[in-house]
Amino acid sequence: MSYFTQRICLSLTVGALGFLSVAMPSQAANVPFNFSGSVAEVHGGVFTAGGSGVNGFGSALPVSGSFTFNSATTDVLPGDPMWGLYANPIQNMTVKVGNYTATFSPGSSVMQVINNPGLGDTFKVTLNGFTSSPATVNGLTPTTFEMELVNPNGSVFSNDHLPTTPPSLSSFASNQWRLVFSGVGNRVQGALTSLVPLPAAVWLFGAGLIALVGLGSRGLASRKES
Repeated sequence: MSYFTQRICLSLTVGALGFLSVAMPSQAANVPFNFSGSVAEVHGGVFTAGGSGVNGFGSALPVSGSFTFNSATTDVLPGDPMWGLYANPIQNMTVKVGNYTATFSPGSSVMQVINNPGLGDTFKVTLNGFTSSPATVNGLTPTTFEMELVNPNGSVFSNDHLPTTPPSLSSFASNQWRLVFSGVGNRVQGALTSLVPLPAAVWLFGAGLIALVGLGSRGLASRKES
């Protein structure tokens, strides 16, 4: 690599890091959660025996996905300390069931955090408005996704604020996700096995940028010594 090429690469990398450092504060309220689980039940017209997803859903298919929400979204019920109700906080969402993928286009969404000590805690996410690839499953289109975690003891949350880190699944007595399709009674659902924060791949991306800066710096140093 020539001296000038090294300088250009180094400048671009440092510029990108500078951009990230400036941009991140404005994005600090956006929190990404990632989840995985499996299919337990399939109802109605989206069922296909042995289906892999795009041709209908069979049982025991894997599910995975992610969503990003604005943790600074205002509580619709500020006067109720036990029920946090947040309108349209979801920025994006992708759900993959088997080899079928549905993507949420920002629209109608609700997140609820119920903190009722001694009586029950609930974390619930509801989204309406999806695009998908392919567009339908057995001629039916995805309409709604729901995720609900319930603890009847009310010992999970200390307030009704949106969590900035995923609540531990082991703290809940039950959890369920479901993807609902057009018509009546058409849905695929199951339980979650993980709910985690920002994936390691993002941190690796940042580390890669830093490593690139280091390589560029060593290259410049060797050039000067020669």
